[in-house]
Amino acid sequence: MSTRDSPIELEMPPTLFEANPERRKLSASQRRNEGRWRGSGRDWATPPELYEELDAEFTFDLDPCASDRTAKCKHYFTEAEDGLSRDWGMNRVFMNPPYGRELPRWVEKAKESAKAGALVVGLLPAATDSAWWHEHVVGCGEVRYLRKRPRFLIYTGDRNEVEQSLSTVRNCCLE
Repeated sequence: MSTRDSPIELEMPPTLFEANPERRKLSASQRRNEGRWRGSGRDWATPPELYEELDAEFTFDLDPCASDRTAKCKHYFTEAEDGLSRDWGMNRVFMNPPYGRELPRWVEKAKESAKAGALVVGLLPAATDSAWWHEHVVGCGEVRYLRKRPRFLIYTGDRNEVEQSLSTVRNCCLE
């Protein structure tokens, strides 16, 4: 498990369009869903204002799908440390999983960990047409739909130019 004593300062690089002019050729729909379906959204940080609001309510102590740049909690697992294979124990977990093919595995892990005693809050796409949504979200705790699409921070801190898929905040299996 990784730990850090102080928050990391994020620097503001060029915008997505300045850094990669080829992105302009993608349709709005393709840009919006690129991270979700291709897994290129692995290192996107939760907007600080969204995390702070949730942390004030839930007091998180573990971020299981983080990087050194995106970790929101003092204790976190990086991709190399493989948060999916770790025991989340009785922690208060904030989970902003990487979108892409492995997303269903993260949601399943959250459900299992919540049943074992962890409090897990996940920032998830509102993919109500997906099998994983019906298997691991419906009927398993509180779902809050966000009024606005979050503007994720990417890689070194740049505000994402493209709004992402509809997201929800899910509080797993709380009685």
